[in-house]
Amino acid sequence: MEAAAAATTVFVYGTLKRGFPNHPRLAASGSPFAGAASTTSPLSLIIGPYSVPFLVPAPTPSAGRLVSGELFSASPSALADLDLFEGTHLGVYERRRITVVVDGTSSEVEAEAYFANASYAEDLWRRCGGEAAEIGEYTVEHAARYVPPSGRSPGVSGLMDAVRSFIATTPPES
Repeated sequence: MEAAAAATTVFVYGTLKRGFPNHPRLAASGSPFAGAASTTSPLSLIIGPYSVPFLVPAPTPSAGRLVSGELFSASPSALADLDLFEGTHLGVYERRRITVVVDGTSSEVEAEAYFANASYAEDLWRRCGGEAAEIGEYTVEHAARYVPPSGRSPGVSGLMDAVRSFIATTPPES
């Protein structure tokens, strides 16, 4: 008999958190909640087109914040479903290993998190406003403005088209 494949701990920071728009997808995969957590090093969490959250490695030494999120234990099939949903095959997100600390403890855990693809991450960070646009937590207020895939431009590349268009435009004057 073959041993069951090990689950992967996944750190979610946006629409996949409990009570947020895309959590039912994660819940349906049978991925149990493993605790609240925060990153151990500063990262840049920004809000892009459609109020979609993007995690970016801090582009400058002064950039970034500790980011709050949740941990889930994903089976290999659940992780494959998440990769598909996050568009890793399309270059939307890429999954990277990070270290987080479980809230209320000093326990550090290795987890996988979805980052904006390196091909556009820093340009998106700049276009969103750089350090001034960084947040430490994606909140229900952010999620209230979230546009689900069904409400976006048609086609599998709808989010990437919106990101590219957003990056190409000049930001409004403050």
